[in-house]
Amino acid sequence: CSVCSVQPPKYKCPRCSTRTCSAACVREHKSATGCSGERNKTAYVPLEHYTENHLFSDYTLLEDTAR
Repeated sequence: CSVCSVQPPKYKCPRCSTRTCSAACVREHKSATGCSGERNKTAYVPLEHYTENHLFSDYTLLEDTAR
């Protein structure tokens, strides 16, 4: 874990990719860095890293803007 350096990381922050081991470390990460923990929905994703999850997220974003 990049916050406590005690446990191996289990989670990855969608915003900044910081690896954490627990909810307590996630909260500490957010308060120490000011990270929102929310993925940037309009960030560029190279084609070689583009997955089905990105496609679904893009579709949802477009659906939400159409409303």
